[in-house]
Amino acid sequence: MEEQKHKLQLRSIRLEALGDGIFAVAMTILAIELKWPHLEDTSYKTFVTAFHEILPSLLCYVISFIVLGIMWFGHRMIFEYIGKTNRHFIYLGILFYMMVCLVPLSTRFLAENDLQWGTIFVYGLNLSLCNLTLYFQWSYGINRAGFLERELPPEVKKEARFLFLISPVVYTIAIVLSLWFPVASIVIFVATPLLYLIPNKLDKYLP
Repeated sequence: MEEQKHKLQLRSIRLEALGDGIFAVAMTILAIELKWPHLEDTSYKTFVTAFHEILPSLLCYVISFIVLGIMWFGHRMIFEYIGKTNRHFIYLGILFYMMVCLVPLSTRFLAENDLQWGTIFVYGLNLSLCNLTLYFQWSYGINRAGFLERELPPEVKKEARFLFLISPVVYTIAIVLSLWFPVASIVIFVATPLLYLIPNKLDKYLP
């Protein structure tokens, strides 16, 4: 009884706050990494040439920024249901944040070496690990007794599982395709975030 009285109640709000800060920093670094080429003059031709040089970096920035925004929303949603933590849940969260912090690095790697199998592999693997580690954290939290703050409808559980795991599957396809059709892989990276704009079963649970 005395031991129970001194037991710590690890609330999830501090872990969620850490995640918000990490997402903010990672998304800011994506923008900071963009560097406009030096212009020799202000002619239209020079501007077009410079824009063409920065276009791969700009495209990778847009993709990664939107992807991180989607991940942040998924991260935010899990804490609508999970209100308590323990050591294992926190470590899973730290693992997820570690993957998120690598996104600016893998994005720059892809932007500077576009259409190369190795860079597509690194970028796709990084994004896949982000989704997988977040899913593992979610799965652990909802199956741990006493962690849920509100009832988890079976429909939400099923749809969330699909949304967490569809990206790693698609990114794996992109990595394999890059061996023969690297352009197709880039198209997949561009199109994947659009999957999350399609109305889904979670929409009715949102305000």
